[in-house]
Amino acid sequence: MSVNMRRMVEKRIARRLILDAIQAGYSININNGGDSWELPTPSVKVTDILKAMFATDDEHLIFYKDGKRAGWVWFVYGNDGWDVISDYSMNLEHIMAGANKVSEHYQ
Repeated sequence: MSVNMRRMVEKRIARRLILDAIQAGYSININNGGDSWELPTPSVKVTDILKAMFATDDEHLIFYKDGKRAGWVWFVYGNDGWDVISDYSMNLEHIMAGANKVSEHYQ
């Protein structure tokens, strides 16, 4: 798989997860290992979330519901693309189906 194709697959999986999470009532922020969060506050704006992603080799999307931290998904970039989601908290299993389906399409 070319680098451009891998990046496209990673972004498709991320977008699907973000859309499904927002539809399920979650807001999202990003921790890519820096000194602060990547967004000023948890967001439900897909374009803002995607724009803040992909700046490092890996990052955690932190999910909030009703203003409280509710789970996380760990993204690791640069491998095969379809495996961009490296791990996640099990309480988010109910929103992973769409992202997993996109991933399976490219395996």
